[in-house]
Amino acid sequence: MSLLDKPKGLFMFKYSIMKKISTIFERNWETNRKVNETLIVDFDFSNAVATEKIDGMNIRVTVRSGTVVRSEKRRNPSKIQKQNGIVDPWYVDIDEGASQDKWLVDAIANTDFSGVPDGEWSGEAFGKNIQGNPLNMEGNQVFLFSLEDWRSRIVLKDAPVSFEEVKTYLNTKKSLVGNDCLMEGIVWHHPDGRMVKIKRKDF
Repeated sequence: MSLLDKPKGLFMFKYSIMKKISTIFERNWETNRKVNETLIVDFDFSNAVATEKIDGMNIRVTVRSGTVVRSEKRRNPSKIQKQNGIVDPWYVDIDEGASQDKWLVDAIANTDFSGVPDGEWSGEAFGKNIQGNPLNMEGNQVFLFSLEDWRSRIVLKDAPVSFEEVKTYLNTKKSLVGNDCLMEGIVWHHPDGRMVKIKRKDF
């Protein structure tokens, strides 16, 4: 069964505000910007669920009766905006007629949203024509990581937390979504809504 088969339950985890997700280890900002062994987040890993971080483009869809009625993509603040204190990203509408959005439109069209509860759902568009296709996909599609029933399909029950173990894990763990490739990273989801992450390229 495909990870993107129609969800069977209606258990929801709603992301109402887009926030940057903290990386769990400190970065070497003065040198190569890679992470070191210092754990910098105050996070309850023991009660969190670890999932694969899907390598694609962050989008949000508004669903009504199993149909996408609005689609948006993530917009990061510019360098000047960051200097003015704007640090968190936001969503802007996907333009169905714009060439730069054509593959996001294609990914949404190729995904079955029937059974998805009405609401706004964040997800990842990924595939052959998106972000260089690091997951070796044959087409384009969307995965709604904000929908708990979908997110349960990418749970990593064996994800470690210590620096060396995480580094080894990410350099050997195959993606649950991609075709014979390593996964991008790990996201930990706490029941209170907090999330933290680590990516393979952070090391």
